[in-house]
Amino acid sequence: MKSIVHKGIFLTLATTLAFSCASTPKSSENNTSIIKEEKSNSPEAIALPSPAELYSKKIEGFHFTLLSAPKQTTKGKIFTEPYLIEVKNSDGEPVESFELSVLYPSARKNGQIEFSETAITSDSEGKASFLPDAPEFSFNSEISFFPKGDMSDAEIAKIAAEHTIKAPYKVQTNLKSAGGTLAIVDFNQNGKAIISNPVSSSNLLMTLMKLGFTRIGNAPQDVSDAVIQENEEKVFARAKAIAPSFIVFGTVKIDSCEKNDDGTTYSLTGSVKAMDSKTGEITFAIEKTISVTDKNDWTALANARKQLADEIANEIKYGL
Repeated sequence: MKSIVHKGIFLTLATTLAFSCASTPKSSENNTSIIKEEKSNSPEAIALPSPAELYSKKIEGFHFTLLSAPKQTTKGKIFTEPYLIEVKNSDGEPVESFELSVLYPSARKNGQIEFSETAITSDSEGKASFLPDAPEFSFNSEISFFPKGDMSDAEIAKIAAEHTIKAPYKVQTNLKSAGGTLAIVDFNQNGKAIISNPVSSSNLLMTLMKLGFTRIGNAPQDVSDAVIQENEEKVFARAKAIAPSFIVFGTVKIDSCEKNDDGTTYSLTGSVKAMDSKTGEITFAIEKTISVTDKNDWTALANARKQLADEIANEIKYGL
């Protein structure tokens, strides 16, 4: 049966072609015109929208608002309330089932913050909430909410950035009373370590105590020597012997000293790390630079050291 059907088709086709050739001698020109028209209307000739254009169209006219955000929490404790986002269209009506991506701090590796991404969906009131699990690390960072899409596409990521909502994500350390020691070494303008009178270390100690830290103090000179030598193994060995929980160590160096009509400007950089005195793991690392100007040379340097210590102390509160 199949072969008969095939023959019938071939015969019909042959007959049709023969009839066409005999009755329409100018069909060649007509066919050429038809082919050209078909080509112009073919799918290949139509420019398809890019992924970025589709993404932009999907979120066009939508508005995203942060309705509420939780206050800071402590490492190991869940936030007392969720982050709440509202999605509305151009008419001000709530949008249901709209997907938002959430990028939030989730871990630390070698003292640096790592982020995780998840997704939330708006309800019938256009609201979407996110309550993170109890954080296992401390953070002084931000959480971001943006329309879900392929962020590996640079153009989509650029569009998403224009519609991103950010909020503070603060988790303070739970080691305020765990016990630790400090070894911050100051350097002079000539790049030489100042062995006596550790001003920055003492400034940091006082500020941490004001922030509620207890059972902490400056480390012995041999620990500072290890810091100067950049010998973290020796720092760990001494910290293990004298610090119940952690050691904060590092340097404060003078980048520049400029004098003009306004006075003297000192630029200082503090490079500070925190180490678990039980394991030797680096749990926190920061490099911070500040500049301070004062009419008096000595006051400018003293104020710069104090301001830098205050800022580093705040980072330790949310980073240890």
